[in-house]
Amino acid sequence: AQGTFGLCFPFSHSVQAVSMFATMRESVFLPCFCVAVCSAAPALRHAQSQFDDWQAPDHSRVAAASSTIVKVWNDGVRKLNMSDKQVIAMESAMQATYKALPKNSYGLLQHNAASYLVQKLVMQVYHYSIRGLEPDPASAETNLSDHSNKHQKISAPAMLQSLLESRNAGHGLSLRDAASLAVMINSLVMEHDAALMHQAFECLNWVKLLPENEEELSVPTVIKVIQAWQWLHRHDFHTDEDLFVEQMSTPVHAMYLFGNLATELMEAKFYYERHSRNPFKAKTLSIAETMQLAQQATLEMGAWQDPDCKAMKRYLIKLNPDRTGRVPLDTVYNQPEIDDDQDEQLFRFSESQDYLRSSGGLDESDPSRPQVLISNYLLGPQNCYRSNAVHTFCCLNECDALLTEVESVVGGSSAKLDVLIPLLGNLTTDSMDEPQPLSTSLVEKLSSIAVHNGGEVPLHGRLFAQWLHFAFPYECPYPHVTKKDGAGSTLTYFHGTADAKASWSDVEMLPFVEEEHVMLPGFRSFLRTAFMLLALGAIGSQVSVLARLQAHNLQHDVIGVDLEKCA
Repeated sequence: AQGTFGLCFPFSHSVQAVSMFATMRESVFLPCFCVAVCSAAPALRHAQSQFDDWQAPDHSRVAAASSTIVKVWNDGVRKLNMSDKQVIAMESAMQATYKALPKNSYGLLQHNAASYLVQKLVMQVYHYSIRGLEPDPASAETNLSDHSNKHQKISAPAMLQSLLESRNAGHGLSLRDAASLAVMINSLVMEHDAALMHQAFECLNWVKLLPENEEELSVPTVIKVIQAWQWLHRHDFHTDEDLFVEQMSTPVHAMYLFGNLATELMEAKFYYERHSRNPFKAKTLSIAETMQLAQQATLEMGAWQDPDCKAMKRYLIKLNPDRTGRVPLDTVYNQPEIDDDQDEQLFRFSESQDYLRSSGGLDESDPSRPQVLISNYLLGPQNCYRSNAVHTFCCLNECDALLTEVESVVGGSSAKLDVLIPLLGNLTTDSMDEPQPLSTSLVEKLSSIAVHNGGEVPLHGRLFAQWLHFAFPYECPYPHVTKKDGAGSTLTYFHGTADAKASWSDVEMLPFVEEEHVMLPGFRSFLRTAFMLLALGAIGSQVSVLARLQAHNLQHDVIGVDLEKCA
């Protein structure tokens, strides 16, 4: 185990190949995305953790059933067209950041900017991170030299984004589109949670851990089901049945957290319903209520588990008396394992130096004295829960909250110094007792950024991101400067979520502005026709899949839970 939870297994993002599907009235095509990043690691002195059992996280697959994607897409388009209240609420939450992000010539957000916006607001509103939508919080190896060009199917969140982009002829997303994408992804998460709850009942019944003849579920049974449900987010029952039985008997830290959260949510529910419940009857929940409890736990878990991150942050800050946001790697490696109240591991610092470098957690400006960047490390993928779902829980990004305050006041993509300096000087974080006036050095650096950009500071440029790191070293990650690849292209990553590494080229730029490629009309038509033909083939294969799934889905929808077998 490593990091806060030791449960994160990042998935491969070196190359992604897009698969397609179409719905009635929608003729869409999905472009292919290919990303390969290689960078030679410098020859530096290597420190060694005292925990010699650490292993680099494996890649885990992010998957969603085609029937679920189709259902979420159709429902999402309906909500988009009808201006559903969920979409409107998300649009309102996104508005400040949307105004601050650069737009293309069509006045829309291009792909990377839209992904950033959705990732940022999903974490702020729902408190979880999206897997399979760049920048991916569970993806670490953005800078390793041994990446191979393996093609993978596009993830469900990325597929939904591409479908929305196709409605605008590939020109980008509007604010309403981005809000709709966030709502669709949340629906995807809720659908997946419901499916795993069915499986949790089935698996507990299969290993005879579910009480018989219990029409209503007691509080201990509900906790057991929630812990099984959480376990299934990280494991495959078919291959790990023995581990399932073992950890249901002795739950690990993550299962304890979800069990405790479920207990608190149940107590709140019982209190709210105290006047309508029979006081002489034992407190129980129905299966339907337990399903709703699990989905509520997903929305609450991000904030519920963040105290673990805060505990690690406070621990690292104590190792940094000069408040630079950096701790010598040797010092970090000499720290003991930190356990929780149940003597379960809370965190330990065991990642290899190579891994920390690849995930952006090191400052190696002095090769003889590598240092851990506290904010980069906290937001690294090793501190996310391991997950086979389309979402995971990482340390909440405090820098995003700071930047959102700035965006709300500025109301645009850049700001003058007379607006920024008093605004930034009044910001506070949990590592400050009170607002700290900006030092002369920080004011001078901010002024130089404005001079470099015609008198205003771009809010989403590399230099301002770097400035934020030095002003708030415990909250804002350092934006590493990228290299050039063999073809001379700049390899760029984006800052603002729980992404492992935030990088820009060494030229000041707005990192969310992508080059707009001009394509000849005839060639565009040819490609569109080809993609539509491929989509028709994909639809044909999905019809048989949906038919097979219909019977099983009908059983779940009408009867409830199949407790006869574990599937």
